[in-house]
Amino acid sequence: MAEHHEYIIIGAGPGGLQMGHFMEKGNQDYLIIDGANRPGSFFRWQPRHRFLISINKRFNPFPEHEFNMRHDWNSLLCDDPSLLFKHYSEELFPDANDLVRYMDDFATKLNIKVRYNTTIEYIEKKKTEDGGAEQFHLRGKDGRKFTCRVLLMATGAIKEKLPNIPGVEVADTYAYHEIDRKKYEGKTVAIVGRGNSALEVANHLAGHASLIHIHAEKPPKYAWNSHFVGDIRAVNNTILDMYQLKSLHAYLGTKVEKLAKREDGAIDVSFSDLVINWTPPGIFRATVPYDKVILCTGWQYIDQSIFAPDICPETKKDGKFPCLRTNWEVSNVKDMYYMGTAMQSIDRQAASGFIHGFRYNVRVLYHMLTEKYNKIPLPVIEYPRDLDAVGEKMIARASTAASIYQMNTFLGDVVVVPEDPSKKIEYYEDLPVAYILDQKRFTDQKHLFIMNLNYGFEKFGRWGNDSTSFVHWPFVGDSECQAFLRPTITYYNYGKHVDETKCVESLVLRFDTKDFPEDNPDKNKGIVKNFMNKCTNLQPGKEWYDFWLDSKDSFDKMFTPLNEEELSRLPAEYFEMGKCKPYSLELMPKNPEALVMKPKMQDEK
Repeated sequence: MAEHHEYIIIGAGPGGLQMGHFMEKGNQDYLIIDGANRPGSFFRWQPRHRFLISINKRFNPFPEHEFNMRHDWNSLLCDDPSLLFKHYSEELFPDANDLVRYMDDFATKLNIKVRYNTTIEYIEKKKTEDGGAEQFHLRGKDGRKFTCRVLLMATGAIKEKLPNIPGVEVADTYAYHEIDRKKYEGKTVAIVGRGNSALEVANHLAGHASLIHIHAEKPPKYAWNSHFVGDIRAVNNTILDMYQLKSLHAYLGTKVEKLAKREDGAIDVSFSDLVINWTPPGIFRATVPYDKVILCTGWQYIDQSIFAPDICPETKKDGKFPCLRTNWEVSNVKDMYYMGTAMQSIDRQAASGFIHGFRYNVRVLYHMLTEKYNKIPLPVIEYPRDLDAVGEKMIARASTAASIYQMNTFLGDVVVVPEDPSKKIEYYEDLPVAYILDQKRFTDQKHLFIMNLNYGFEKFGRWGNDSTSFVHWPFVGDSECQAFLRPTITYYNYGKHVDETKCVESLVLRFDTKDFPEDNPDKNKGIVKNFMNKCTNLQPGKEWYDFWLDSKDSFDKMFTPLNEEELSRLPAEYFEMGKCKPYSLELMPKNPEALVMKPKMQDEK
């Protein structure tokens, strides 16, 4: 006889445990099933070098717990303050073993229902014996059987995704390569891949290998420029630093096409390189031998082999991710959802692939599930038809909420101003923006506002590509010309995008306080309220003060225009730029010829 539960979660990693906690707290009928004997089995052996790139910033200048969760990238969500990760490590980049210890305590202290030592080998979906609704039927390797109405897949990284090239079997891989650095002393090493795992391995070996070549096919993408946490992080940047300082190791834009073992034990790496810079442009090919080859080409987040053919999830990115809807439901299988790190299938901008992002996605999914299957409405807060209260709420959320901060661009808050004057304003927190615009309950509204946090570097054209050069104070007199994270409020009329406004950025990502003594802490509240009033005419004729200083007289005390001589030294590109000028500009030197010797042309010699 099969054991039945309303919800079954496969996987007791951080995603599964997070959903398990919400299910336990909500008294839902659920069970987590995991093949290991303890939670978090992936983190017991990965990452390979045992340090995490998720930060653990324990001290911050503001008291709110929510604000501090913005800088705690490892804790799961719960009400027990002892289960904050800061109690488990003092390191900014913690050891993975501390996360393992944390997950053990999280599962035990919160009484999460987990069935360990049970590996599911086959899943199908069929109607109940009495011909009722369809259910998922799960079979374990030990013969145990389970059924459920809703299946939640929290299986994380399943296996390494290796390149489809001849000779791949002669290489080592990230997950299994030898980490004893003495074994690499004096050796030449080829690393295939261009993400953090490739750079992690290279950094580990940089002081022992005689030569390291990273074969990456494309230029590196740096997290400090892309603002995507999955791109190359500074903590893994040693090898790139050495490359640019010409310390032998190198990062190459080459595509590995074949590996072959030589009689002397070395491995021939055959690669091609798209050399558009050559005359004429073309493709260059070569073969170079290395002592070691390590493949660091990422992970696969779905195992299709365990599903019956009629419910096998469709995939994308060459089988890397399951195809998901805006509510994380599998696109071709009803009532099956993926969560945890696989949620990045529909988000490659924010932090869905990491604990500090998907913990909020899982909370949102829990509310979606209980609305759909248990008839519990989505949480909503009602406000009187007055823009003061709702405007204050929006800026308070933008200033402190960790969810829309970590999941910037992806999650947003929704404000519905009903057309019926007898109905109150409705405020929904933390919904995927794509989901909002996919729901008739929202697209049927005359007045709908979405508030989320966004970057604005695109406003600066090609001059916005290097965000690390944006070191000067932004032009706070124009909220459109802001580069770093700040609230964006978008207005929709019956699902159609009509208008939007942006708030002024803040050094500490607080939009409700002063960055300097003369700053107007209420400027962003004024911007939001004036915009919403313009769109709805809810309070005709009313205006809120939204100037960026506490008084307009302060401007003359704080700002000195450039003089004529200084204006003459503006860089030439200043005059090519549009309205938004990057805050990376510097004046040209007074006497550039004294600083730079002009080289003589051939015909001048």
